[in-house]
Amino acid sequence: MANTQHYIFIDESGDPGKPFEIDDTGAKVPTGASMYYILSAICLDSQKLFALENGVMEIRNKYGFKSEIKSTIIPLPMYKDILDLINKIEIPIYWRLVDKRIYKGQFATAGHAKLHNIFDDYNLSKLLLFAAKGCAVTGMEAVIDRADRRMYKGKFDDFNNYLIERVNTKTIERVKHITHVNSEYVNAMQLSDLVSGAIKDYFTGKNKDLRKVIDKKYLHKIW
Repeated sequence: MANTQHYIFIDESGDPGKPFEIDDTGAKVPTGASMYYILSAICLDSQKLFALENGVMEIRNKYGFKSEIKSTIIPLPMYKDILDLINKIEIPIYWRLVDKRIYKGQFATAGHAKLHNIFDDYNLSKLLLFAAKGCAVTGMEAVIDRADRRMYKGKFDDFNNYLIERVNTKTIERVKHITHVNSEYVNAMQLSDLVSGAIKDYFTGKNKDLRKVIDKKYLHKIW
């Protein structure tokens, strides 16, 4: 349909912080940051977004759940029911996992003119690029969790410009607009959070069943 709008919703699990510092003896000292950083992107057109909203509301009513849907607090049966919407609605998922214990790149760039956190910015832009290519449509809206670390001098403009430069070319406008939102009010963002949580739990061994709910054909790993 010519008037169908397309969206990419991106959320994350874990944090972009450096997991270890090196003390005076050369030993690794944990900083408290997470060992894994997972980003997930879901591609939806306006029809699938409407179907997802209805599906989530039905599941909320089924379990009488009034709070924000987060991977850390919802009941396990409800978690699985929401993940199964991916199969029912046929939603492609693009995800990237970084094991920070073996990561060799930079974590932060102090005083950079545009990038507030090079680890966060690079990994998010890489996921957005591959998800946008996978969606194979142009003029999309990217909807991203509103994290203050992505602001430079109180604005998201530089971060948005960086993403646009990474994703679009002179002839292909994959992403037309970027919106930063509070995930509490967006069911599609909350689904992305659940996917990231399910992937994290699979790789940490906490719960390997959640990721298995999602049919493999809808899961696309970004290296």
